[in-house]
Amino acid sequence: MLGRMAKNLSCWLSALGKRFLRSIRSLFGQAQGLPLQIRILLIPFSWLYAVGVWVRNALYARGVFKARVLPCTVISVGNIVVGGTGKTPTVIAIAKQLQKAGVRVAILLRGYKRRSREQVTIVSDGEKLCCSPVESGDEAHMIARHLSGIPVIVGRQRYLAGKVALKRFNVEVLLLDDGFQHRQLARNVEILTVNATQPYGTGRLLPIGTLREPRTSLQRADIILLTHTDYTAYTARKDEKLHQKPPTTSTENCHTYLPFSLLRKERRKALKQLAPNALILESVHQPTHLYRLEAEDFYPPRGVKYQHGEKVGGSSQELQSPQSGEYNDSRILPQSHNTPVYRGNMPLALLTGKRLLAVCGIANPGAFVTTLMQYCPETVELLAFPDHHVYTQADLRQIQRALQEVGAELVVTTQKDEQKLASFAAHLPIVVLAIALVITEGNDLSSYLAEYYPFCCSSKSIGNLVGEP
Repeated sequence: MLGRMAKNLSCWLSALGKRFLRSIRSLFGQAQGLPLQIRILLIPFSWLYAVGVWVRNALYARGVFKARVLPCTVISVGNIVVGGTGKTPTVIAIAKQLQKAGVRVAILLRGYKRRSREQVTIVSDGEKLCCSPVESGDEAHMIARHLSGIPVIVGRQRYLAGKVALKRFNVEVLLLDDGFQHRQLARNVEILTVNATQPYGTGRLLPIGTLREPRTSLQRADIILLTHTDYTAYTARKDEKLHQKPPTTSTENCHTYLPFSLLRKERRKALKQLAPNALILESVHQPTHLYRLEAEDFYPPRGVKYQHGEKVGGSSQELQSPQSGEYNDSRILPQSHNTPVYRGNMPLALLTGKRLLAVCGIANPGAFVTTLMQYCPETVELLAFPDHHVYTQADLRQIQRALQEVGAELVVTTQKDEQKLASFAAHLPIVVLAIALVITEGNDLSSYLAEYYPFCCSSKSIGNLVGEP
């Protein structure tokens, strides 16, 4: 009884901290830009959050809380800060490596900001999309669109979602997106993505800062993947200003920036001290090509939904009419009835010498701008929206005004935003920047994960490989 109360308290404090941070960000921008008075007022809430996290982790460490085991290999990808570390590209890259090795894999996500009340929803069965982005959440839908032959399932309780994946698709490996804090499901491999420029975010816990857990939690990781290691010292210093004012960034001297290799070495050393047993790898998000974003109206099938592993409603033959009113909000563009249509890939050289308007709703817009600057456009104007932003008609007008004011020739967005901007495609010249995760330094990730393939169907592998959770 006491353990259950402590668990509920820690979950409540965690949710409270995240809600506080989202509310404060909507008023004042990023956490590092909070007024001093607001930071002082939030200090007691940060202490409460810290107590909740410490109690929860301590109860798991002492075996009071026990993780539930599924009869397959579970790989978790997560972080200790709020957004901006590249979890989703990492999940996609690992899923492709596992699939290439002949392993049957499914991806499990919480489905952040989805508007479905069902406990578990199948986003993709590996062959077709089964629900709209409104039902699944933007990240889950983006992953499903870009992966073929890999089921994608969302559910607040990943254990139940995993049971559905095992029963429906007979998978060997479950890949958790943002699973570091979701300790209810036992896992074989714990991968932590860390932004090389700001490994600990603002350095303070929610809601006053962006840390979801203290730095000492890094010791739970089996692999620490440093991301954005191609950042430069120049852009790292400029990053703080990107969140305060949308800049016009000249790339006149784009070839003169120096890589911060010394800073990367310091980061690796500090991480090794916090997590001495973890394998540390370095990676970059490598742009691969551009593609034009267009849209076609269609009525997507309602999701096939499950509860406790059993089907409770919905049919793949049923159509969701825009007049049904199920998700009726006149301010939100009809994104659930639009799907991106790709008219062929375009070379990255298209960006060179162009005036660009970078539009995104991600946690780290500075990284997006930096990536665009590598291709030497004439200027890059950043129009940043909150992470997971749902674009409205008012946003369309704002983007159109910005496009005219700066004289931009192209609107460039991210793969995370493409579905939500699909309805804008008829009004704006939008191109999407496609990226892929590339390991640049350290042992090959695929060879490390290959050690676990023989244990895919063994329920005892978790204890044998990483110790009992």
